[in-house]
Amino acid sequence: MSHEGMEQLIDRWMDDPAFRAAIRQDPEGAVRATGLQLDEEEWAAIRAIDWSLSDEELSSRASKSVGCFCGDA
Repeated sequence: MSHEGMEQLIDRWMDDPAFRAAIRQDPEGAVRATGLQLDEEEWAAIRAIDWSLSDEELSSRASKSVGCFCGDA
């Protein structure tokens, strides 16, 4: 399975403060607005994230996730 979509979302979340604010308000809507095509596993991961965590906590988890995604290719 390709995790390119998740990697793009993580990159955007880390680089775009407006996207961070949008995804905290409406995670599914913000992700859909990007136009990225995610599979069911990726959508489940989006839904499982605790968006109330601090930016630092989410950044740390995202950085670890990128490493995991790259290893699955």
